[in-house]
Amino acid sequence: MTLSQRRFNATIEMRASSSASAIYSALKPDVKSSPERQVSADIRLKDDKISIDISSNDLSHLRASLNSYLRLARAASSCLDATTL
Repeated sequence: MTLSQRRFNATIEMRASSSASAIYSALKPDVKSSPERQVSADIRLKDDKISIDISSNDLSHLRASLNSYLRLARAASSCLDATTL
């Protein structure tokens, strides 16, 4: 089996206590609009934990998606922190 025949998967899990719902709401549109041909993604919220499952046939697309979702989560968290000052 070559790399092009494989499916790569990753899961991001983050705890966000009181801001989990807001971060989830900020990320959900981007996760739901991921280009299905290249990457499939799903997001879930349970209590204070956000989980994002990502899979792709292309490792570089998986890595790029991981980085994007992590940056978006950090940006959402930073915006929430700035509004609570």
